[in-house]
This record gives sequence, C-alpha cells and structure tokens, in this order.
Amino acid sequence: MPSGGKLLIGDGMKDAYLTGRGSFRMRATVQLENVKAKKQGLVITELPFNVGAEKVIERMKDLIESKKLQGISRVIDLTDGEKGLRLVIEIKNGHEPQKVLEDLYRLTPMEESFAINNVTLVEGRPRTLGLKELLEVYLEHRIDVVKRRSKFRLEKATARLHLVEGMLLAIIDIDKVIKIIRASDDAAEAKTALMKGFKLSDIQTTYILEMPLRRLTKTSKIELQTEQKQLLEAINELKSILGSTKKLRKSVADELAAVAQHFATPRRSTLVSESGKVISEAAKKPEDLVLV
Repeated sequence: MPSGGKLLIGDGMKDAYLTGRGSFRMRATVQLENVKAKKQGLVITELPFNVGAEKVIERMKDLIESKKLQGISRVIDLTDGEKGLRLVIEIKNGHEPQKVLEDLYRLTPMEESFAINNVTLVEGRPRTLGLKELLEVYLEHRIDVVKRRSKFRLEKATARLHLVEGMLLAIIDIDKVIKIIRASDDAAEAKTALMKGFKLSDIQTTYILEMPLRRLTKTSKIELQTEQKQLLEAINELKSILGSTKKLRKSVADELAAVAQHFATPRRSTLVSESGKVISEAAKKPEDLVLV
C-alpha cells in the first residue's frame, strides 16, 4: 500500500487473487520506544491506506474521554514533511503497552479492512476477474496494441520509403528534373513529363513538385541512401514482428520489462500472517518485490 503499514494475509487475500473478490486487514506500523525517562510509548510511523493521522487522534480522544480506552496519558503528533508520520502515544505507568496496542487495533482506525472487487469491462461486458485473468486480459490488450502500432508504423515507413526511392531516381539527373519543371507550362505538364522521363509514380512525382527547388537541389544522395537503408531495416523488423507470434510476444515482454524497470518502486508494506508472523518485510529495492 502507498502508506506502508502491515497487511494481514489470510483467506480473504487468497480469494481476492483467485476470484477477484475478497478482503484483508491493514494495520498501522508501531514501535515500542522509551519516549521519556522510565516511560514507554507507542510510536506510529505508518497508518493503513486512506487513514489520516487526524482521524486516529480524534478517535483516541473520544475513547479516552468515554473511558473505553485505558492506559494512555497523552498523544503527541510529531509528524513533519521531512521525517514523515510520527504519532507518539505515551503509556501510563502500570499499564502493559501490548494490551494498549491491541485495544488500539480493535477500537481505532489503526486497523482497517480493505475490500477488493475486480469488476472490469472485457470486450464491453462487465466481468469479475482474479489476478491471473486480469493479467491475461491485459496481456492480450498489449499484444493487440503492439500489433496495431506495428502495422501503422509499417505503413508509414513503406510510404516514406516510396518517396525516398523516388527522390533517389530524380537526383541522379537533377539538372534534367529542374529543366523539365521550368520548361512546363503548368504542374500537370511537369508531372506527366517527370513520370515518363524518370518512371516515377504519381505520389513520387507530386512530392518532388511540391518541394522547393532550393531544397531539391541541396538534397544529398548519401543522406537519402542512409535513410533508405534505415527504412528497409525498420520495415523488415516490423514485418518480422507481425509475421511471428513469438516475436510479437517478445516485443510486448521487452516493453513491459522496460516499464517495470523505469517505474518500479519498492513495496512499502510488510506482509504478516493472521497470527502475526512476518511473511515478508517491506522491500528495500524494486527487485525485492515479492508476491505471496
């Protein structure tokens, strides 16, 4: 969870992963510290997701005033922007901190439930999906995105290659091209002459005629040949991806791996069993991410 804390892993979490519906409990992260000489206190450094410090403090005050919560002398909010959340709960002498903590979990938002209901639209219809199904649907979506994107890029590269090849034909005798253009009475006459003289297509000829003469005369054959080579390589790669399911899926996998590497953040929550046994500490770095 973004706010860290402890997640109690039980059957509810398992149901959520398998069926798309379930719930689990979240607990605040609390340490027992000596807050004063010979005086112990509970220090809250992380709260359940969507639970604010003000809400917890207000609830504590109400419980203390109504005498439903015993053993607390005062609550101090030492939260700041640099060090983050820090709520200090001073425990009265003669009271057991662990018992007070259990009461806090039971009576305040320091322990809350989080419900999961994965209702999604699949092909326009609502479905409740477990984690595996969610990933499968998303994967098929990414495959479709890469396939459509590759087709689009292939069309653009092919169209550009056609223009580059036309330019390469024209600049072989650029003086003749300029002479034809200047000798023609209008664009239609110039187009017909260029198509006949250089065996150009209608699209290639139109592109050349729309190009300013200054730019046309400065166009480099080496630059065009380099671009032609790059376009051919790109076209071959795109055709290879579209023609092979294995390559298409690998392309998707590589992109997802790059996204994960760029955006991954360490898991902030500690996973514990219902009995309180730690299953996995919060991750120290992205590669420590675990799935229980």
